[in-house]
Amino acid sequence: MMKELRVISIGTTPMTRKVNNLLERMECVELIGVVNMIPERFYSRSNFDPLFDFKSRRPSDIYYTDDINNKDTIEWIRNRKPDLIIQSGWSQIWKKEVLSIPSLFCLGIHAAPLPEGRGAAILNWKLIEGGGKWGNSLFIMEEKTDTGDILDFEPFELEERDDIRTAYLKADRTALKMLERTLPKILDGSFRRISQAGKKGSRYYRRTPKDGKMEFSWSAEKIHNYVRALTHPYPGAFFETNFGKVVVWTSEIGEPRSEGIAGEILEIKKGKGILLQAGNGTTIWLKSIEPENDAEVWADVWAKEISLIIGDNIWKQN
Repeated sequence: MMKELRVISIGTTPMTRKVNNLLERMECVELIGVVNMIPERFYSRSNFDPLFDFKSRRPSDIYYTDDINNKDTIEWIRNRKPDLIIQSGWSQIWKKEVLSIPSLFCLGIHAAPLPEGRGAAILNWKLIEGGGKWGNSLFIMEEKTDTGDILDFEPFELEERDDIRTAYLKADRTALKMLERTLPKILDGSFRRISQAGKKGSRYYRRTPKDGKMEFSWSAEKIHNYVRALTHPYPGAFFETNFGKVVVWTSEIGEPRSEGIAGEILEIKKGKGILLQAGNGTTIWLKSIEPENDAEVWADVWAKEISLIIGDNIWKQN
């Protein structure tokens, strides 16, 4: 029986940093290497962490690549002779040659209650849908994405007060809980596998910045869900206005009003923002925004600077 699990951690997110810190603390684990993406090529990616602190402490134990499946990367991983690989945020599909390297298997962390929520941009999509009861799955990776046997699950809820930043914090925290209780079971062989075979589930798909475009004809709830799902560190949800593209970083649902026209300014309040008419008799407060070719600013400050008044309509409809 193994005394320790020789583990390689592969990931590019703040969760990867937290996973590494946990693995270094666990008595049943020897963290023998970390793989990340080449920072110069991937800095533009949302939620990217180059793990420079790990590099400064253990420079020989981190490998930067632009392709998990290329020959050099595979050789570096294989030479480390891992028992287990843990993936905590990687955008490429892993081929069989990578998946077959560890003596045991590759573990994936996926922020969804598999088989529900397979695919990409999971937490963004779930917040766009309004949130609710959700969870995090620890599973054995296969060539087909997110279909392998599940080893553990930890529930969490996406609340009305959550945005994408706090959603990630919940996913990170539940991931650490699963690893802390499951890795000792993998070492002593007492873990259980729950098959996803024959379970259809659901799948989300990758989003692009242009998918963040909003319309003032939408309900305030839909607009607010887009804003909180795509705020920092993502590119942001935005409106096309008569003043160019305006990204909305924070918002708040206002009191219902039915007399306005979508995109019309109903109120400008110092310390609060701009209240605009949305669809279905709803209203939305724009609080923190980023006008085109400008920096992030409070919406009421911007309104004063460009002399907006109640009754102006800022929505540019194509």
